[in-house]
Amino acid sequence: MATRFGLGPVFAYEWLAGSRRWQVYALRSLLVFLMFLGLACVWLGELDDSGRMSVRQLAGIGQDFYMATALILLGLVGLAAPAATAGSVCVDKARGNLMVLFTTDLSNTEIVLGKLAARLTPVLGLIACAAPMLALATLFGGVDPLLPTGAVLVCLACGVFGCTLALTLSIWGRKTHEVLLATYAFGIFWMLSALIWAAIFEVVPWAARPSWFPGQLALLPYNPAFLVLAPLNGVTGPLSIGIKEQARFCVLGLLTSALLAALSIWRIRTVVVRQAGRGEAVRRPEPPVEARPTPFGWLAGLMPSPSLDGNPVLWRECRRRRPSLWTVAVWGLYAVVASGFSLWVVVSVLAGARGGIGEGASVISGFQTAAGLLLLSVSAATSLAEERQRGSLDVLLTTPLSTRSIVMGKWLGAFRGVPPLLIWPVLIAASVTTNNGFAPILIGGLILAYGAAITSLGLALATWLPRLDWAVGLTAGLYVVVLIGAIAFGMTVFGEGPNSIGPGVAAASPFWGVGYSTGLFSGKILSTGKAVSHSVWIVVWIVVYVVVALALLLATLKTFNRCLGRTDDRCRRSGRGLDQ
Repeated sequence: MATRFGLGPVFAYEWLAGSRRWQVYALRSLLVFLMFLGLACVWLGELDDSGRMSVRQLAGIGQDFYMATALILLGLVGLAAPAATAGSVCVDKARGNLMVLFTTDLSNTEIVLGKLAARLTPVLGLIACAAPMLALATLFGGVDPLLPTGAVLVCLACGVFGCTLALTLSIWGRKTHEVLLATYAFGIFWMLSALIWAAIFEVVPWAARPSWFPGQLALLPYNPAFLVLAPLNGVTGPLSIGIKEQARFCVLGLLTSALLAALSIWRIRTVVVRQAGRGEAVRRPEPPVEARPTPFGWLAGLMPSPSLDGNPVLWRECRRRRPSLWTVAVWGLYAVVASGFSLWVVVSVLAGARGGIGEGASVISGFQTAAGLLLLSVSAATSLAEERQRGSLDVLLTTPLSTRSIVMGKWLGAFRGVPPLLIWPVLIAASVTTNNGFAPILIGGLILAYGAAITSLGLALATWLPRLDWAVGLTAGLYVVVLIGAIAFGMTVFGEGPNSIGPGVAAASPFWGVGYSTGLFSGKILSTGKAVSHSVWIVVWIVVYVVVALALLLATLKTFNRCLGRTDDRCRRSGRGLDQ
């Protein structure tokens, strides 16, 4: 076996192919454009009639610009890194390319590190493009020059760890969307770990805590968002955050990534060969969902299900396969965490403890809605993109089914995951509401509108983009831009005072739209008059998101045949499809 230095031919081939894709450069340009747009919004928000700004106002612009750009960069890196790497091994396993690589003289190290470096380089390019933009905040004052450096270190650790974790999970995972769900679920759980540990700390009695027991806020210095924003807010005391804490987080992230890469190198050949052997075995066909011997099999038979004659595609989406262990684990973890915090709010309200519950209920409702829609964005894009990548969509396109029935079946199959997401937010709103009886209905309608727009966006991008990772990454990335950018845009441009429309404009963000509305309707944040005006904003955003969902769905129907190479329905009905 020849001795080779460097990352090997796998990296050279994949990076050569990746560097020729225009999407890489478009994503970098989009990130810089969003940062410039954030700077313009912050500037317009501070500009008054005189056209002059004081030193204090300039310092406020620098701080707001740093906060917005750092959060956008952190969110995009946290989403783009797993999306770029999740299919690196899954796709090659499905196509058989990885088994061909094992027959060459390439070592496991060259294969794993080559694939990891090829996927990690575009993520590092995003961070490199954003670093000068973060440095612009120091020119306004109010931002220490070390803050952008620390933010880059935190984003670097998150990007490298996200790529390595997705690559490691893709060795054991068979589907790209399962790997993405598991990676995003881990990120969400880690962001909530400090809050979960604080709740556990309160439950454990003082007498049962040994001397080495971590403190209530022990995990907070390892939260990426806290590490980026805490130095700007001047947090002091035991939770003081500086460049040392940020550098420590970066070193720990890189060391953990190195351990995951070593695990991948050690197990990739054994796991892939074993999975390939299992895939060759003949499997018996699975029984229908309602006939499976599971504890809840009888419940599946009672649930309404689509008919085969009404929409065969939707019937196939619901029955073609049962959820995998990965999907059940991810959504099960989400359900357990969301149910635990939601039950705490509902029980506290029923027990009469209304003091401070409104603020806690708003954070819990907003965060679980934002996290659930993020996981939904993965399923929305992969419902079509994964079949397109495997080639099974070509079989569906050869059937006499109309394009409308195929698209609507895929859309409804992805949208069926939205109604379960509104159960706990609606119950929380119903329990804490004091001055708006329509609050649960408004919040439920808002979540449905968010979900409809995300479903249409994922289906449209999966139709227009041939690569699964780009479709999933762009869907999740646009969702995060709206999730964070809408709050920054509304509060900086339109203000956050009692008589401003900033909170209403910021309701375009799912976190703010559900979280702030829940706290507002609880009567703990603002007056009843403000709650009524905010209800109008909720109705406006419901209409806007429904219109966006319909527009994207119609655009998908118009371009579906052309993007996927299918003959137009009218040509097939007239018998002229083969002649043309």
